[in-house]
Amino acid sequence: MFTNTDDAISWITSRRNDNYSFEHFKSVVHEFGDPQDELYLIHIAGTNGKGSTVQYLCDLLMSQGFKVGTFTSPHLISHLDRIRIDNHNISDSAFLNILNENYEFFTQNEMSMFEMDYLIMCEYFRQENVDFAIIETGLGGRLDSTNVAEHTRLSIITSIGYDHMDRLGNTLEEICVEKCGIIKKGSKVLCGHLSESCIDIVKKTAEERGSEFYLLDEYEDLGNRTFSFHNDTYRLSSYASYQLHNASLALNAYEIIAQDCDIKTDHEKLKEALKLSNWHCRFEIVKENPRVILDGAHNIHGVNALVESFDRFDGSKCIIFSALKRKEYRKMLEVLEKHCDKLIITGFPGSGVIDLKEFDDHDTDEDYIHAIHEAMKTYDNILICGSLYFMSEVVLHVDFS
Repeated sequence: MFTNTDDAISWITSRRNDNYSFEHFKSVVHEFGDPQDELYLIHIAGTNGKGSTVQYLCDLLMSQGFKVGTFTSPHLISHLDRIRIDNHNISDSAFLNILNENYEFFTQNEMSMFEMDYLIMCEYFRQENVDFAIIETGLGGRLDSTNVAEHTRLSIITSIGYDHMDRLGNTLEEICVEKCGIIKKGSKVLCGHLSESCIDIVKKTAEERGSEFYLLDEYEDLGNRTFSFHNDTYRLSSYASYQLHNASLALNAYEIIAQDCDIKTDHEKLKEALKLSNWHCRFEIVKENPRVILDGAHNIHGVNALVESFDRFDGSKCIIFSALKRKEYRKMLEVLEKHCDKLIITGFPGSGVIDLKEFDDHDTDEDYIHAIHEAMKTYDNILICGSLYFMSEVVLHVDFS
């Protein structure tokens, strides 16, 4: 039995399970009592935009007085920030209580870290009687551990791009099919601005499963972080143009939920919620003069969206980048180097990180803290981007004051 959170997290993060299938986990969850099916569950999949859409939708629902649980990964600061209610991490005591109460069940079934996180989340949300649970897939959709729920009320497909091709497929259409695995019979599904072929796949899947299909309506970028959606004007805190899509998607999702639950909406509170909403490390400006931006763009689709917003700033530019070896980092670097005066490739602690010895043709610095501080002495705009694990290291260890 665990008496402190650090020991518990150390144990749970060490757990791996490569021996069992998704179907095995589904049977384990059923034996556990299927707590996920007691929740009003909103399930979100997509190559990019999942976390931002989760946060925007959470804040919109909270603005109307609802209690909202969210499940996201990876974590940024603490393992506990994967499981949150009303933007507050699960408490140490709640995490320890649920883990200790179910320790024998977890070990007997040889469950992995992510599987245990999922069940702890479900049990916590059930105990706390949340009004809505917004769940982000870990990887893919069809065979993702979060997909064990049978009664998802709304599924959202945010975007489709090239990522995790070794497991999801080599074409956008193949990847889309995997993401569509979260669509349940008799539910509702909302999809973002995808390619025409991918929209057709989502729509066909919805029809086959008797689910109501919604395509994100158009929004208009009015400039200066302001946009129009369904005849209302909204303003975001983020300077990222790609967040207009995610915020509109969250608004569209909110409208579907409001209709489903007969919610009387205070539209001014919706506007205020979006204006204040912030998802960390998504074009997050952490310092001005010089301007320092953190962004967890970790695939080519995300990088292309990122540089569109970075280009809007005047002045000299430096980009500091690091990623995992399993990502298409060469393609990302080809894009990034065209949008700055200097590109620096760095590393960070952990396994599977890119090897700086590969980059004789680029500027490198093994010490990311040194690279950041030196860039801040010279450039007007510093963009720190790449792996979300890299972002976590930066947030924890770099002083931007």
